[in-house]
Amino acid sequence: MHEESHARIDLYQRFVRRTLDALEREFGEIPRDRDVWRGAHRHFAIVTAQRPDQEVAETFFNAISRKTFRTVGVNKDIEFLENHFYEEPSGPPLHRCLPPTDDLAGLFRRVLSTPRPALAWADRDAEAQYLAARFSEHLQATWGETSFDQVDVLPVLFFRVREAYIVGRVVRGGHVMPVVIPLQSTPQGVVVDGAVFSLEETLAVFSSTRAYMFVDVHRPSDLVRFLGTLMPNLSLSELYVAIAHHRHGKTLIHRQLVEHLAKSDDKFIIAPGIRGLVMTVFTMPNYGNVFKIIRDTFEKPDATRSAIMQSYRDVFRGRRVGRLADTQEFEHLEFDRSRFTESCLRELLEKASNTVRVVGDKVVVSHLYIEEKLTPLNIYLDEAPQKRAAAAIVDYGAAIKELAANNIFAGDLLWKNFGVSEYGRAVLYDYDEIAPLLSCNFRDVPVPKTHEQEMAATPWYPIAPEDVFPEEWAPFIVPRDPVLSQAFRDAHADLMTAGLWRAKQQAVLAGELEVGLPYDPRYPALHHAPPEAPRPVE
Repeated sequence: MHEESHARIDLYQRFVRRTLDALEREFGEIPRDRDVWRGAHRHFAIVTAQRPDQEVAETFFNAISRKTFRTVGVNKDIEFLENHFYEEPSGPPLHRCLPPTDDLAGLFRRVLSTPRPALAWADRDAEAQYLAARFSEHLQATWGETSFDQVDVLPVLFFRVREAYIVGRVVRGGHVMPVVIPLQSTPQGVVVDGAVFSLEETLAVFSSTRAYMFVDVHRPSDLVRFLGTLMPNLSLSELYVAIAHHRHGKTLIHRQLVEHLAKSDDKFIIAPGIRGLVMTVFTMPNYGNVFKIIRDTFEKPDATRSAIMQSYRDVFRGRRVGRLADTQEFEHLEFDRSRFTESCLRELLEKASNTVRVVGDKVVVSHLYIEEKLTPLNIYLDEAPQKRAAAAIVDYGAAIKELAANNIFAGDLLWKNFGVSEYGRAVLYDYDEIAPLLSCNFRDVPVPKTHEQEMAATPWYPIAPEDVFPEEWAPFIVPRDPVLSQAFRDAHADLMTAGLWRAKQQAVLAGELEVGLPYDPRYPALHHAPPEAPRPVE
């Protein structure tokens, strides 16, 4: 599954390259006559008009034209800019509609039988009884009664490396409640591992900090439209990215940015927080993302532009386990100079003149990353109420451990490199020192044998580049506030011992996969055992 995730990420760029190569073979060189491209644009619109994934096809065309012309900004003559999403959907609905009934167990037997191909259940009737009880409890707690108009369920499964879900909704009047059913495979068959009915839990399942879902759907817009009713606070771009149409999601991120600029007077400012050593970060106060640019020179030894870009690509392709921010890479963006504060533009030109340039009344950025805006952990700890700050610092330690369990060492563990999400979850968003856990050599600080060694101003013992000494971290990762310090040490004192880290390495080598699930599992023991192959459907 990890290999399939990587291959899926690489697939798009591979086909862009294949298409460009085919154009070159056909014409001797890639055509750059704009009349030819305008004609191609018109013809492409005709032949893709009836495609179920028309919007995705048009994004692919844009990718080819932008690569060909190295377009700065937008070329309105030869790019598709329409958003077909809001057009009236054609054809039957994607979901199956189930009418209300007093037999909730029977209802959930039908829900569990909806996905195709069919699942080999360990005991479908028992699972339906469990879901009926949980569903009834939640309806009573939320709406004060158990009546509803209908339950809609999607006929497709959503899954990642160690998770699978049936996704639906319950409708009552003008209200919609998610119905997300986590599944796990056992030697006896598939079991229901929990029940998710709240918006917050559903957002956690589809979080951009996790790997994109695998889901097989004919018409992506139908699926996105359905998911949007469950998570109305997610943008179209976030919904497309969640189902692995990340390139179309990028297109929508850019369209949403252009729309925000057109409808607001927001100005670009340098993002609040401690300045980075390799990145300059800017944003707009009322915009939900930040823009990250690699600086021309670095205040960090041995840092290189190519290594930084590779780290970001590795994270994008790799195992985002709920603790790594999703980052989308963009080239050749163009903004009005008037939208920048003087201090922001001055810093961008001082720190990243190889990437940022002023052309007339435009500011052209040749390369940047766009990432969800999070509150830097150091700022959050200063500003949040003490109870929330204590929860955040404990979750920060949990994030470090979850990353380690998946062969990821965050490298620079300073609070400024972690952000806190809207729901209080700690997420790493700075990747310039990220490394495979197995590439590190975690050591105990040697005990001095002489007075001279004990009093030495610099380490008296040899240190290799890959050596890491966790017991030296306390001044940097443990809060000075007594309450926060105690909360962190109670939960994560072992973080500052080399023994914990060596044990994490042994677990990785043994193939033990720890998944920090986005829901409360009904069967926790299933997630501490090697994965089982599902039984085939008879």
